Amino acid sequence: MIFNISDLNKKYGDRTILDIPELSFKKGAIYGLQGPNGAVKTTLLNILALLEHPNSGSVFYKAKPVQYVEPYLQRLRKEVVLVDQLPLLFTTTVFKNLEFGLKIRGLEKEERNRRIVKGLDMVGMGDFLHAPAHQLSGGETQRVALAARLVLKPEILLLDEPTANVDAASAQQIKEAALMARREWNTTLIIASHDRDWLYDVCDQVLHLFKGRLFGTGKENILFGPWHPYKGDLWEKKLADGQHIRVSEPPAADAVAIVEPTFIAGASNTMLDDTDANILEGMVSRLALEKTSAEMVATILIGNLPFTLKLSRQQIQQEDLYPGRKVKLHYSPDSVKWF
Repeated sequence: MIFNISDLNKKYGDRTILDIPELSFKKGAIYGLQGPNGAVKTTLLNILALLEHPNSGSVFYKAKPVQYVEPYLQRLRKEVVLVDQLPLLFTTTVFKNLEFGLKIRGLEKEERNRRIVKGLDMVGMGDFLHAPAHQLSGGETQRVALAARLVLKPEILLLDEPTANVDAASAQQIKEAALMARREWNTTLIIASHDRDWLYDVCDQVLHLFKGRLFGTGKENILFGPWHPYKGDLWEKKLADGQHIRVSEPPAADAVAIVEPTFIAGASNTMLDDTDANILEGMVSRLALEKTSAEMVATILIGNLPFTLKLSRQQIQQEDLYPGRKVKLHYSPDSVKWF
C-alpha cells in the first residue's frame, strides 16, 4: 500500500469533518471519491496531498508515518501532487507554468523541455506551448494544470472535480491523460468527482464519502428526506416525476435513506402492477462494466434521480436491457438502510 490511514479525525472548530477508521490505497490503482456537495471530499484530498493535517490519527506514506514538519512535508510533496477544482496559473506562458515545478526539482533544461512537450501532448494541448495562460478557457486551464502535475511524474496524483467546469472534449482528454499516467509511470490516482459515469469509466474502485464517513462502493442510492407517513409502518417521499418511494419508518423525518433495488424487469411486466408494491419506473441511461467484479452496472433514471444496481451479463440479456429501455425497479422497504 502506498497510503494508509487509521483512526483519522479532522475537525473545523467543534465540528467533525472526517472520521475514517481505516483506509488504504494500492500503488498504481485508480480510486474515486463520490459524495454530495460539501468540503469533505476536498478536505480528504488536502490531507492526502499533505496540505492539511488531521487532528488525530495516523497517515502512512510508503509504510512510514507522515511527520507534520515542513522540511519533511516538502520532500513528500514532490511525489504527491494535487490539481484543484479551480486551478490558478501564473500570468505568463503555458510553457513557463509547466517549467516552474521542474526547475524547483533541479532538472536540466533539455529534460525540462522534453517533459513539457510530453505533458502538453498528454492533455491534447501541444499547440499551446507559448500561449498566454491567462487567455485560456476553463477547460484549457484545467488541462494545463493537469499537465503541470504530469510532467513531475508523481507517485500519487490527486484530482478534485477534474471535469466539473470543462466541456466533453476536455473531460475525455483528462480521462485519457490520467489513464496514461497510470500506464506509463504506475501513478496512483485518487479522484473526487460528482460525475458518476466518468468515475466508473476510469476507476478501479469507487468510495462513497458522506458526512465525513466512508461507506459502501459508491454505487449506493442515497435519498434525502423529508419523509412523510404513508400507512402502517411505511413512510414515503414524492419524487420529481410524481412517483413515490416507500420505506420503513425512518429514525427522523429528515433522515437519509440508502436504497438498494433488488429486481429489474421490463416496463410491460404486469406482475409488478400492484399500486402498493415498492416499484419505481424509469429508463436505462447507461450500462457499464465494473472492472473489479466483471459485473455490469446499470444506471436507471427515475425522473431526474439516477439509481444504480449491479447485474450479471445474463440478467442484462434476459431483460434485454439497453440505454433508452423503460424498466421497473423493485426494492424491499426492509432493505433500506438509514444514515
